[in-house]
Amino acid sequence: MPILALAAIAVVGSVFAQNATNTPSSSTPSAPKADEVVARVGDTAIKRHELDLAVNGLLLQLQRQGQIIPPQQRPQLERDVLEELIGRELVLQSAKSNLPSGLDEKVKSQIERTQTMAGGEEALNKSLTEAGISRAEFEQRTRDNIIVSETLRQIAENKVQVTPDEVKAFYESNQARFKQPEMVRASHILVRTAADASDDIKKANKIKIDAARSLILNGEKFADVARKVSDDPGSAPKGGDLGYFPRGAMVPEFDKVAFSLETNTVSEVFTTPFGYHILTVTDKKPEKQLSLDEVKGDIERFLRSRKGGEFIREHVKALREKTKVEVLLPPPPLPVAPEPKP
Repeated sequence: MPILALAAIAVVGSVFAQNATNTPSSSTPSAPKADEVVARVGDTAIKRHELDLAVNGLLLQLQRQGQIIPPQQRPQLERDVLEELIGRELVLQSAKSNLPSGLDEKVKSQIERTQTMAGGEEALNKSLTEAGISRAEFEQRTRDNIIVSETLRQIAENKVQVTPDEVKAFYESNQARFKQPEMVRASHILVRTAADASDDIKKANKIKIDAARSLILNGEKFADVARKVSDDPGSAPKGGDLGYFPRGAMVPEFDKVAFSLETNTVSEVFTTPFGYHILTVTDKKPEKQLSLDEVKGDIERFLRSRKGGEFIREHVKALREKTKVEVLLPPPPLPVAPEPKP
C-alpha cells in the first residue's frame, strides 16, 4: 500500500475502527502490550499501539469494500503495514527541516474535515477516547501525516514528467480499458419491503406502489411522485434519478428491467430484495470506444501517479540506507504447503 494512503488510514480510519461493528481488533487476552516496541527508526520507536491503529483502520476500510482478511493472513498484513509506517517515519524525519508551506492551515482544515466526518467535536472526542488516542496525539498525527503527504507530493511533482507520446502509447496498448460499456440512466421509486414482511405489510406496500404508478400514468411527473413516495434516501431527493450505470451495477432483477425498457416509459411494478419498484429509463448510451482526446487527461493522471509511486519508493529506499532501522516484530510464519493428494 502506498505510504500516502496509509498516512490517511492511520489517523482517520483508526479513529473509527475501534467502534465499528465486527471490526477485527488486537485487544484479545493474548494480545501484545500496547507499548511494546515493534520497530525503531533512528531514535524513534514505533509501538504496537500505533501498528494496531493502522492495521485496524486498514481492515475497516477493506471490510467496507467487501474484502475480508482471513486471520491467518493477519501476521503478513501487520508486517506490510509496519514497513509502510517505517517508510512514513523516514520521510517525516527527513522533512522536519523543510516543512511544507501553509502547514498550520492545512492541519486545521484536515482536523475540521475529520471532525465533520465523525459527527461533530463531541463525537470525535468520544471516538478518540474509545480508540485510545488523546486529542493532542490525534492532532500531532494529523500534522505529521500532512508533512509526509505534502513532502512526497512535492517529490513526485518535481520529478515526474509524462509526455504526449507516453499517453498515446498507453492508450494504443490498452484499448480494452477505454471501451465504455452500454449504459442507461434511470429513475426509480422504491417502496421498501423486507422479504420476511407479513402478508398484510406486503399487500399494503403493493397498493402504495400501484398507486404511485397510477399517478404517473395519469399525468404526474415521475420525479414529483418519487420525492413524495420513494423510500430510497439516496435517489428520492433527486426525483428518483440514479444517474448512468452499466450492466451489473444493480441487482439482477433491477438490471433486467432497466436494460429492456423503452426510453421514457414507465415499467410495471417489479420486486427486488429491497422491495417493490417502478422505474423509467431517461437515456441510453450504447457501448463505444472512447477516443484518445476523451481519456488523455485520465491517462496522464494515471501515469503521473504510477511514476510518482516509483520515485517515492526509491526516495524511501535511499532514506532507509542512511538511517538505522530495527524491525522487532517477529516475521510472519511461512505458509503451510498443502498436503499432496493420494
